[in-house]
Amino acid sequence: MDAKAGRWERLARIWWIIDRLRGESGCPWDRKQTPESVQTYLVEEAHEAAAAVRGGRPLEAAEELGDLLFMVFFLVHLYEEDGKFDLERVCQIISEKMIRRHPHVFGDVHVNSSQEVRDNWEKIKAEEKAASGKPAASVPESLPALMRAYRVLSRLSHRDDFDRNDLKCEARRFASKSGKLARRFAQGGELPEELWGQVLLDLVNLARLKGIRAEDVLHAQVSSMENHFFALAGSSNGNGGSPEKAP
Repeated sequence: MDAKAGRWERLARIWWIIDRLRGESGCPWDRKQTPESVQTYLVEEAHEAAAAVRGGRPLEAAEELGDLLFMVFFLVHLYEEDGKFDLERVCQIISEKMIRRHPHVFGDVHVNSSQEVRDNWEKIKAEEKAASGKPAASVPESLPALMRAYRVLSRLSHRDDFDRNDLKCEARRFASKSGKLARRFAQGGELPEELWGQVLLDLVNLARLKGIRAEDVLHAQVSSMENHFFALAGSSNGNGGSPEKAP
């Protein structure tokens, strides 16, 4: 058996396992699941997989991506049982979408930078929504706030009426807002939540304009701080590097 055949056989094995779990003699818990009950696990598994990738832990990433893949197959299986759509339809939709949104690879469009690729992607996506009569998709509110801010700003950046794409202007805006915040701190004045939110949003936008995702760099800094102080706590309490649990 060649490598490609073995790859598809392993994918088919996942589907076979789900068939068994959902069958009459299968697992009582799996048999009672619905798309609505399973979707929460999909989100959880996606976050765990992202954490493993972000942390540079390939073996853990392989396990977590397996969990995520299983959840995706499980959800498709549930919809297929109800006659809503099947795995073939899911594959067809995503294949056509990826080919359509990469005309510089599968068509005759020429691009000179990754930014042009991104611009074309957003343009094609907007045209698809308009042609289908669907409203423009909003960024899910369930996303972490920094990630959601980045995604919203990125989408708005392609609009003609969006005026927050100039790096120098945005740097001045951030300096003004953060300076105002600092002065209120020093003077003991009121610190409204709205001002905090504005400063954070300005900082996310500044990072975006420099090609940086605030979510990623903040995760890295928090992990670095956590590892440093947990290591110190472990060395000081003599338990071999494991921090004491908070009460």
